[in-house]
Amino acid sequence: MGNFSGMETDPMIQDINEPISVLTRFSGGKMDPLRFKWKSRVFDVERVTGKWEVREGQFKCHHFSIVTAEEDYYELVYNTRTMDWLLSKTDLEG
Repeated sequence: MGNFSGMETDPMIQDINEPISVLTRFSGGKMDPLRFKWKSRVFDVERVTGKWEVREGQFKCHHFSIVTAEEDYYELVYNTRTMDWLLSKTDLEG
């Protein structure tokens, strides 16, 4: 699956790169974000529209392109080295 198309050139896409808390389901060797908290606000993940991995040396970063119940788009990243989540990008115009 891919990520946001045209991400580098789309003026609506904003780089955020801020740490977030994520409620995650681990099942059958897979992980799926269910809800995340950013700036004291909780967002429910309506659907995951893309998943991909990027290697950083011996570690992986798991990327998730998601849509919230409000139809806003976000890219969440789980870093296996730091075991932290990051809100990478958003398109609040959905």
